[in-house]
Amino acid sequence: MMLNAKKLKLSSKKFMVIVLTAISLMAVGLTAGTTVLNSVEPTIAQADTWDYTLIHVEFDKRNDDVSYKDLKFANINIKPGQTRTFSMPKFAGFTPLYKTIKITESKTGAGITSNLDHKWVFYSQVATSKKTTTKPKVDPVKYATKKLSKQVKLAPGHNFFSHVPGSKYSYKTTHYGNTYKGRTVKVNMSAKRPGTKTPYYRVVIGKKTIGWIYGGALVNVTTYKTVKKTATVVAKPINNFYNHVTSSIYATKLTHYGKTYKNKKVTINMQGTRQGTKTPYYRCAVNGKNIGWIYGGALSNVR
Repeated sequence: MMLNAKKLKLSSKKFMVIVLTAISLMAVGLTAGTTVLNSVEPTIAQADTWDYTLIHVEFDKRNDDVSYKDLKFANINIKPGQTRTFSMPKFAGFTPLYKTIKITESKTGAGITSNLDHKWVFYSQVATSKKTTTKPKVDPVKYATKKLSKQVKLAPGHNFFSHVPGSKYSYKTTHYGNTYKGRTVKVNMSAKRPGTKTPYYRVVIGKKTIGWIYGGALVNVTTYKTVKKTATVVAKPINNFYNHVTSSIYATKLTHYGKTYKNKKVTINMQGTRQGTKTPYYRCAVNGKNIGWIYGGALSNVR
């Protein structure tokens, strides 16, 4: 049987298999005038072996390039009346339209047939894609071990999180900042995000980790004590009077300009020392009336 490949309309990106009828090597002659050499009994007890030939395997590639290959299922052991299923041959980069082929031996043992006799079987070329390797996520945040005491502002404006926002870790709220307002807490680690000046701090109370909070919600600890002192405001003060110690847990506002009381004597009734600052702040009064807190550097003759 001759096939004119030029007359066939082939779908692109497929390869085709022409399946021809199995030829019995034991019962059928292969001469031009095919004849039965031996008569066949109605039933055959033993299994027979066949070569089921697949010819003209056509590779129709994605770039329309075509190539051919001959194949066959060799030495198929099959009994009369039996049907066996075989996987279609595999070719790297191609996938078959039919995954399997069923080959059946006639009940009389006269020959074998398949569900693909005289049919075209198409293979499609699989589109290749470049494998992309996912690089491990790099944490942009820089961490440092710390051993600090801080105070949570009375109006912190931030909450505590399980991880630093903007790090490689997902995060969730662990506590509201207001829950710990005014509390003195311990800090055991800081975290600096790129492009930011203020770090995050990991806060601990006792042995319990509260979470990470933005540094703007915390201040250095200020300690207070009652005193009875006098002092004189310097001639050219560069500091002013405020209602609270600046950079403390309290929100502050200006009460008086320092220059308003230049060279004047004041009484001091309270002292506040902020952690990390050697010179204390003083709460001053004039004629028994508080005028505010001022940095000690604006006063002289404190005694």
